[in-house]
Amino acid sequence: MASLTWRNVIVSGMGVLTDGYNLYSISLSSFFISSSFTFTGAELGLLVAGSYFGAAIAALIFGLLADKIGRKRIYGVDVLVMALGAGLQAFSQSYSELLLARLILGIGIGADYVLSPVIVAENAGEKNRGKMMIITFAVMWGLGAVLAAFVEQMGLMAHLSPSLLWRVVLGVGAIPAISVFVMRRKIYETMMFVSRINPEHEDVKKIENEIGKPLPKARDHTPFLKRLSSSAVLIIAASILWLLYDMYSSTFAIFGPITIASNLGLSPIEFTYVAQFLAGIPGQIICIFLVDRMGRKPLIVMGYAGVAIWLFAYSLLLSDPRIFGLPETQLSVSKLVGEAAILGFSFYMLNYFFSAIGPASIIGSAMVTPELVPTKVRATSQAISVSVDRLATALNITAFPLLLSHYGLGAMVGFYSGIALISTLITLFVIPETKGRELERIVKEGHAQQ
Repeated sequence: MASLTWRNVIVSGMGVLTDGYNLYSISLSSFFISSSFTFTGAELGLLVAGSYFGAAIAALIFGLLADKIGRKRIYGVDVLVMALGAGLQAFSQSYSELLLARLILGIGIGADYVLSPVIVAENAGEKNRGKMMIITFAVMWGLGAVLAAFVEQMGLMAHLSPSLLWRVVLGVGAIPAISVFVMRRKIYETMMFVSRINPEHEDVKKIENEIGKPLPKARDHTPFLKRLSSSAVLIIAASILWLLYDMYSSTFAIFGPITIASNLGLSPIEFTYVAQFLAGIPGQIICIFLVDRMGRKPLIVMGYAGVAIWLFAYSLLLSDPRIFGLPETQLSVSKLVGEAAILGFSFYMLNYFFSAIGPASIIGSAMVTPELVPTKVRATSQAISVSVDRLATALNITAFPLLLSHYGLGAMVGFYSGIALISTLITLFVIPETKGRELERIVKEGHAQQ
């Protein structure tokens, strides 16, 4: 079973790496796109959010299909669509064409955000499911972001013109997507889907040979809509939790390499490397080690507490450096300088580190919904979470440049600190602990408590 689980982690993880690359590369290259096209701040926000709108639309379609005909039959279509969208970006001749390419890219990403978490969760054992999902999503997404920074750095070192550089950076996103298509078409149907939904599936014998024992079968005869409605409270709670997480995390991921990096005196590429290697990856390693030992809830709460504290401190620093005993002159036109820049850098990195310990690695790995709902509606439930999250995040990203110009970075960072506190309360009082428990057992216990 271990080899089957790791194979799914690798195959799914490469798709998530593609997601990370394509979502992050637009933030790195958006400055250079202006050398080719003219657009307003609102149009830039719409362009950056384009893939999120596409993902919101596609998720529901692929989620319903995955629950009705199986995960395997449509796995691989997502990366092909991603590759098409990424490739079309490189050849766009107008703002409208680039926006359309990003919508197509988002369709593939939305499908992958539904399929990959469900497939990994349904094939992982209860003792290491958390670790496997974090490696698949949080770690691989971060590596995709680093790869995007590396590609842009190579382009800058090669002295590519701005009009060519952004096309190369965005277009390269098609390569990792294409690389996993064949592997995704060759995977087996998930053990949980075969066991609970289609015990006569052609892959049953292959799975049993792989795991070396008979596969338990217990077909779920409960109607689809009844299963979905009985899980409604948890689906809503998980969707809100992911929505709140992405309101600040996706905004920072997209605009951080420009807005935050500039405020801290770093280039976008420097910012990416520092954030991932000094804060993101160390936090993920801690989470991987503890998630199946300590549990999901303690890590999310501990992580969000750190996020709230350090973002609030960063917000205060941006508002008035004198609060920290620094001269007001170290804040120049919303840009920190001198000791204030060093302190701001420390606050932001600590926020990033604590986020990686809990929220980014667990909520960001799309772990919540797949662990809480029955197999029969797992993909649809995940699709609802993805659609709600992607749509809200798209609107937030579209509005961020305007909100930033109106309220300033300090107020925005303070607002996101408040979101972390609200998310902590939802986690504490609504989301059940899933550490070390089989997926269907979690569902039964959850329904018994309702």
